[in-house]
Amino acid sequence: MQMQSNTAHNLYELYVSLPTEVQYDFLQELLEKQHDKLENLAFYKACKEAKDEGEYLNLSEAEKFMSSLSQ
Repeated sequence: MQMQSNTAHNLYELYVSLPTEVQYDFLQELLEKQHDKLENLAFYKACKEAKDEGEYLNLSEAEKFMSSLSQ
């Protein structure tokens, strides 16, 4: 895990060292080609943060939310 974390950090450092226009182009291509993965990761992180802060839905709220999705 430490090696993955270090590799991820190094890739990020490479990204921030790029000119702003290249960063923008990279982000645009990343969004186009990895949209689902990025969306899933953002959703996971938001859920984890809500859980850690005790801000998640109770059973009744969750059922109401789920039923609203099918409408």
